Amino acid sequence: MSAWTDGLRGPRLDRRGLLRGGVAVVSMGAIVSACGAGRSGSSEPGRVGVAPPLPTLPEGEVDDVVLLRTAQSLEHTALAVLDAVAAAGALIADEAALAQRFAADHQAHSAAIGELISAAGGEPFACANPFLTGRVVEPALEALDGTDDLHRDLVNLTFGFETLLGQSAQALVGSIVDLDLRSELMRIGGEEHRHAAVFAATVNPDELVSPALLGEQVSPDADGFPIPYAIPSTFGQVSSIELIVGAADSEGARFTVLLNTPAENSYVYGYQSC
Repeated sequence: MSAWTDGLRGPRLDRRGLLRGGVAVVSMGAIVSACGAGRSGSSEPGRVGVAPPLPTLPEGEVDDVVLLRTAQSLEHTALAVLDAVAAAGALIADEAALAQRFAADHQAHSAAIGELISAAGGEPFACANPFLTGRVVEPALEALDGTDDLHRDLVNLTFGFETLLGQSAQALVGSIVDLDLRSELMRIGGEEHRHAAVFAATVNPDELVSPALLGEQVSPDADGFPIPYAIPSTFGQVSSIELIVGAADSEGARFTVLLNTPAENSYVYGYQSC
């Protein structure tokens, strides 16, 4: 029998037609209900499940104190790296002596920056930078397990972080408002740059000047590692620093990370504490 019969029996819907009609009725009812007068309730987006509400992040104002606290945290980050380098014990005599001197300088730099922070009405931050620690330092140190050349990796770590501190001081100085604070931080940054230059001259005495300064291509060594140069570029560069450590995996890749000068995600704000 068809869905519609003769006129004596009248129109008749089959089950599929009833379902279609039912959906139409329900949909129309929902629309009418939604448009009804006197409705009230939250205008917030609906949530599915029982997940807790998203946390509200504290406001982080960037001022001179925040920038100085960030600089102080970098000194302690370098100290953490140098402590690990010393514990590994694979640097040769001259290199180890330099690393020890760098650590003493970082302690002095941290103390000096802490005094500047206190004088500016802030709370010193004598701890390693949380962002760098979790995303760079810890993974890099873990990559040393099973390395095929521990000495090479410790050299790269030391040079990379000394270079980072020099470049970071330059980057932060440009954002600091107080001219006296700028001068003090740049003095410290100059010492960090000298650390990197002296260390590079010690581990690579035959190539002091980067080919970049001669207008030539800068290439890695035969194993794909960046070559440390005492004079890597014109003064004032704050480009990314490539750090490669550890053994090669089955595809020939090693742990690689770019060290970058501080930005909003790695600043040490006033609400943060050690």
